[in-house]
Amino acid sequence: MSRAPPTIHASSSAASIAATCETHALTPEQFAALRSQASAAKAAAYCPYSKFRVGAAVLGDDGSVTTGANVENASYPVGTCAERVALGKAVTDRGLRAFKAVAVATDVAPPASPCGMCRQL
Repeated sequence: MSRAPPTIHASSSAASIAATCETHALTPEQFAALRSQASAAKAAAYCPYSKFRVGAAVLGDDGSVTTGANVENASYPVGTCAERVALGKAVTDRGLRAFKAVAVATDVAPPASPCGMCRQL
């Protein structure tokens, strides 16, 4: 039996933020921290080809936040998305196996959503 795909919300309005917090049982403080840390993580992006910076922050079930940024290589478009970097760090550096939420930040509007591969992870 397959699970329903997760609900994806943009943080562009108070209603969207409230819906995100309700859907994922987040406090407004957790939401703000995830959004802030995902945005700050963009600074670490290595994207010399696309110039498309992406930052991500994942909230572990233990309450910890792990960040990541996208990494491109010369074999573009074979790179690693920010979400996968953050999740990989959380698993390998912190030993986490369960997560509550993922925040993704880009420099474009409307906000970009995770790619299909990241949604499967």
